[in-house]
Amino acid sequence: MTHYPGNNSFRPEFSDAEILHKVSEITSPQLQVDARKTQDDRLWLAIPQIVWKVNARGWATYLGRSWEEYTGVPAAAALGFGYLACVYPEDRPRLLARSHTSASPPQSYEIEFRLRTREGTYRWNLARGAPANPDSQEILEWVGTYIDMDAIEQTQAGAQAEPEFWRQEARLKANFRAKNLCEVRTVMDAGKDLQAIERFTNILSQRAGNLCQLLQAIADATVEAIAGAEFCLVAIPECDCRALKLSAVGGAENFAAGKTPHVQDKLLLTAFATGESQLLQSESGGSVPAAACAAPIESGESGRLGVLAIGNEQDSTAIDGETVQLLGVMGKQAAIAINSVRAIEKSKKQEQLLELQNELLIRQQEELENQGRCIQQQKLQLLEAAKLKSQFLGTMSHELRTPMNAIIGFSQVLLRQHKELLTAQQTDSVGRILDNGKNLLVLINDILDLAKIESGRTELEIEQFDLAHLVIDVALEFGNQATDKNVAMSVSVCLQNQFIVNDKLRLRQVLVNLVSNAVKFTHQGSICIEVRELNRDRLIIILQDTGIGICETELPHIFDKFRQADQSTTRKYPGTGLGLAITACLVEMMNATITVESQLEKGSIFRLEIPRNVN
Repeated sequence: MTHYPGNNSFRPEFSDAEILHKVSEITSPQLQVDARKTQDDRLWLAIPQIVWKVNARGWATYLGRSWEEYTGVPAAAALGFGYLACVYPEDRPRLLARSHTSASPPQSYEIEFRLRTREGTYRWNLARGAPANPDSQEILEWVGTYIDMDAIEQTQAGAQAEPEFWRQEARLKANFRAKNLCEVRTVMDAGKDLQAIERFTNILSQRAGNLCQLLQAIADATVEAIAGAEFCLVAIPECDCRALKLSAVGGAENFAAGKTPHVQDKLLLTAFATGESQLLQSESGGSVPAAACAAPIESGESGRLGVLAIGNEQDSTAIDGETVQLLGVMGKQAAIAINSVRAIEKSKKQEQLLELQNELLIRQQEELENQGRCIQQQKLQLLEAAKLKSQFLGTMSHELRTPMNAIIGFSQVLLRQHKELLTAQQTDSVGRILDNGKNLLVLINDILDLAKIESGRTELEIEQFDLAHLVIDVALEFGNQATDKNVAMSVSVCLQNQFIVNDKLRLRQVLVNLVSNAVKFTHQGSICIEVRELNRDRLIIILQDTGIGICETELPHIFDKFRQADQSTTRKYPGTGLGLAITACLVEMMNATITVESQLEKGSIFRLEIPRNVN
């Protein structure tokens, strides 16, 4: 059954304002556009009278072009119950009552009513209506025309003065009525085709599933919609697009067991190759049906998708030119349905792909989270191991430093004894013990300092002191060593205010590490220490030497722990490699910065920037 949009009930009494208000809410230009641009539409446009279609409730579903020419109201605004605004108020209930009939089967009717013209005057019109589905016992739609009777009466009045002219007009009127009856019948036939297309479209919309199910639904719906069709075949191209593959058969139940419907392959291939519908009629009997036609399944968007073919085994007149046109329209509707199902299937595949991708992403995310937890756990374990290592180093350094201090102390006591108590060889041996003990104590102190820093037990002891005196004291401490190596050492201090607030002990340790390294790695040339102000709040200490320098590849790692340029066991310069690492840690604690520039065999420049007041 055809369905229509809009209200489910209608009051026969409406004012013009009420009707226009309802029309503005429920009508749309799209309804007029959807009036199916088929050959039947062109036929209705050729009829000079107003052609209309209404459903059993009087709801207008189509108004021909003559409507707007006669009333001045656009057809789009008059669809639904909008046309009643142009009907004389007293005539509206009577006109609507003709659509509500209980006669079975329903009969054609004629009724006169007044219709407003575009000039604003009402003129008498004859409404002639006939069932659009005469074979049905229930009214689905009415189709008919509006004829201006006032114009005909004016013609008759003018003819009274001219009898011969009147008789001619009478004959013309009779011919006109006969012609109009033929036109109504033509419109009725077109209504049947429209109903067939509507049934076809409704069946497809209800049964559409995947592509295979849709093709079978197209075949079944075609047999159901076209009266003369005993069977229907749907063929779509193979993957290589060079041959057609029979994909669905409708109406197979009309044939005996073991017998299948068949049409000539040439008929299908010609329709598919040319894009034009083909008709074949022959005598009944044989392997070929008495009548068959094929129409392409195509659309403007996706092109030619396949072929739709119908046939009748016995009756060669069951399929004619009008059936071919109707099948062509169904082919276009089938193309729309196929495109829609393919789009849905493509969308479903994309959704499935997205779901798989989402599942993969979720798994990857879970793996990353597990890896993150493992890394976090390993980090905690490493931190715990580092803490235990620092505690171990601190404990062991303390345990090692205690006996080492005793060794150094006893060595110094022995050397202070009267020379006659020790031979020259013994004195030299005790001196070596003292020197090695001091060197070993320096190494132990470095390890102990690093362990304290890593364990967070090192804190700055802030005090005010003279920076110039501190720098000069450190330089004097290593002056003898530089003199022994024939290396010149100079100190330049240019400060307006020599006092700063910082940790004197830790800053001294930093300077000792830098100066001792300069003395250790410089064999000729000079060592220069410069102290000056950068600005009001920051100072800079520059230590420049002409020593062996540092390789460019080692510069990024110069402040790493336990790292030396020469890592071999036979290296020329001993040490733990902790001096600069401890220096970097202490510099960071003092809110200072340290940078280095160096070239092999040319020397190094260390720049230490410190705040005047550490807060």
